[in-house]
This record gives sequence, structure tokens and C-alpha cells, in this order.
Amino acid sequence: MEGLFEGFSFAFLKSIFIDLSRGISIKLKAIGLVKHIMKNEKSKYNDNLAYHYKSFRPPLHQILLKRSLKDQKFESALDIGCGTGNSTLELVKYCESVTGYDPNTAMIQRCEHHPKVGFTGKLSDLKENYNLLVFFGSLYYISAKDFSLYEKKLKNGGFLLCADFEILYNTILAKLELYLTEIDYDHNKNLTSYNSKSFEITRTKKFKTVFYCNLSELTHLLLSETFLRAKLIDKYDSTHLFENLKEDLNSHYSNGKIAVEANQYYSFYKKY
Repeated sequence: MEGLFEGFSFAFLKSIFIDLSRGISIKLKAIGLVKHIMKNEKSKYNDNLAYHYKSFRPPLHQILLKRSLKDQKFESALDIGCGTGNSTLELVKYCESVTGYDPNTAMIQRCEHHPKVGFTGKLSDLKENYNLLVFFGSLYYISAKDFSLYEKKLKNGGFLLCADFEILYNTILAKLELYLTEIDYDHNKNLTSYNSKSFEITRTKKFKTVFYCNLSELTHLLLSETFLRAKLIDKYDSTHLFENLKEDLNSHYSNGKIAVEANQYYSFYKKY
């Protein structure tokens, strides 16, 4: 033990022992610091994700809503997990008023203002008796407990829509020499996953469509996908991620329009 402390001043050693005697306090401070760093990193991640998410969304919401809602009109709608508000704003064509709810503050902050739309990240802001309840690409993340809470916001005789789309990236990723394992995500999830007997299905469908985008839009689209970000950062460097990815895409897609396929899903219910 003698050699262990050799070369250190008494004042230094004294400070070490004082710190050790306050070990619990130090540990708590360290945990607090780690949590603070993680919170900041998560905030930066969410801000960056929201930026790319808002910069380009393919016109798939419009197609799905037209196919599923047809010519129906509604007094009020609640859009659960609205993100940056793309689906919420599209619902204006079918509703007198729409509320978009998302607990992700970074997403809500990027939503566009519309006189018929209100956005919130607070559950306490949600009213009762909506005529239409929408889960657009969000139902997969909704627990049975949360679903029970949300379904109570829908009036009897109202309608529920769960819809999602699956962008088929495999051809694009193969050109970039990026390959993914199967993703644990069910795009076609509907109310059969919940023990609710209040709903009767009206119609359900899966279909394929094609949309077109340019290089910048495709770059934003890829960077908005959480399951791709880690691989993209590894390959292209986080410092100039957008520029490097876009440059690589440009070497494979020289013409202006890029065709991208997507599977689309919806199930439409009535509440009794």
C-alpha cells in the first residue's frame, strides 16, 4: 500500500479521501450529469430527426386518406402520434376541426399553423367526443393501456382509422451497399391486437403505389428513418451526413425524378 500513494501530495490525498467519504453525493451528481448529457443528446437527435421528417414527406397520406375515408365528412378528428403534422393537415379536407397530438416536443414545434388545426403534446388538452380517431403510422407504438385511454376520446357512432405505409428501400439501399436485417415492425397492425369489443370493421385494404422525389427529398427521407440512421452515420460520417449521402445517391440517380415504391395499409372501423 505504501507504494500506491507515493509521489502524491498530502493535500491531494486528503481531497481524495474527502471525496470518497462523500461517495453517495458524488455518485448522485455523476448520475445527474449523465442524465443531463443523455437528455441533451436525445433532444439533439429528436430535433435532427424532426428537421428531416419535416423537410420531405412523400404524398402517401393523401392517397391513404382518399382511399379509406372516401367522401365522408367529420365534425372533429383527433390524430394520435401526429409527428410534424402531415396527416393532421391532410385531415382538414375531411373535417371541420382537427387536433394533432404527439408527446414528442421537437415534432410538435415544427408543425405548421392552420386555422382549423390545433397541435398539442399534452394529454390534458384533448377533449372528449371526437367524431374521428386516427392512428397514422403510430398504432404499432400504442400499448393496450394507452389505446383504452384514446378510444374513450371517440364518441359512440364515431369512426376510427389506423393507417400506415411501408416505403420499399431495398433497391435504393442495395445501390448504396447497405443491407438491413428484418425490422420488427408491423405496418398492418390494427385493432385485432387489442381486447376491445366496441368496434366493427367497415373496410380494410393493402395496396402498392409509386411516388417520385428528387435527390434532396430522398436524402431527407432516408435520414428521417430511425432504423437507418446508425448505418448511414457509420458509412457517411455524422459531420457531413446529408452532403455525403446526397453525393452518393447522385452517382446512382443522375436524372431528376426518382421512383420509389411503397406498400400502403388501412383499416377503418365504426364505434358502437
